Amino acid sequence: MVRTVAGIGKIVEGINSVNSAIASGRVEKIIYLETGSGASNRLIKLIDDANSKGLSTEKVNSKENWIYNSRHVVVALCEPKKTYNETSINKLNLSNIVVLDHIQDTNNFGAIIRSAAAFNFNIVCLPKKRSVNITERTFAVSSGGLENVSIVFYNSIFSLIKKLKSLDYWTVGLEMDTEEDISNVNLNDQKVALFIGSEESGLSNEIQKKLDLVSKINMDNKIESLNASVAAGIAMNHFFKKTS
Repeated sequence: MVRTVAGIGKIVEGINSVNSAIASGRVEKIIYLETGSGASNRLIKLIDDANSKGLSTEKVNSKENWIYNSRHVVVALCEPKKTYNETSINKLNLSNIVVLDHIQDTNNFGAIIRSAAAFNFNIVCLPKKRSVNITERTFAVSSGGLENVSIVFYNSIFSLIKKLKSLDYWTVGLEMDTEEDISNVNLNDQKVALFIGSEESGLSNEIQKKLDLVSKINMDNKIESLNASVAAGIAMNHFFKKTS
């Protein structure tokens, strides 16, 4: 039996994220805003799809009565999405994995999730403490990606590294201050656990020493570093292309 922890995503905002939540079967009710200007074709299609599946829908007729994020015109009220403890990671569908070490920015986290879903990194691990909170905004930024990955919370990154190695993962860190260029890394279709450090300080030396490999993204020296989510996306795409 897979051991779960408290769920996430009781409210999902935005057309892409709500569509993904409908597809995942978590949605209990759709609430949408339709003013005098009418609904967009994408929103109409979403509501038609919800109705065809027998889901409850509610229309709000004015912006003054819209209590949700003003950026969006549709939200879904959902059954919580399950999350997992590191002790259960071996019971999940083991694909490539992203491990985040104290990422703090919601937009970075959401973008990393979106890339993970796009490039078949179907498990994302993050620490239980001192890390980004998973909110409605995270689901919106991930543009449906959070519905397509499993979220695993870990207590100790060192224990997680040990466990992943026992499951035959290659543990690969991403850092700018190293010699190995990720474009030259070919792991011969082995499973990869990609480690991404915090926006401020990256991966500590202690963590790097425990990994099988630490690599960098080669780029023009006019730019000192890349945003964490951009770097993660480039690295995930590299390993995706190697296995597709």
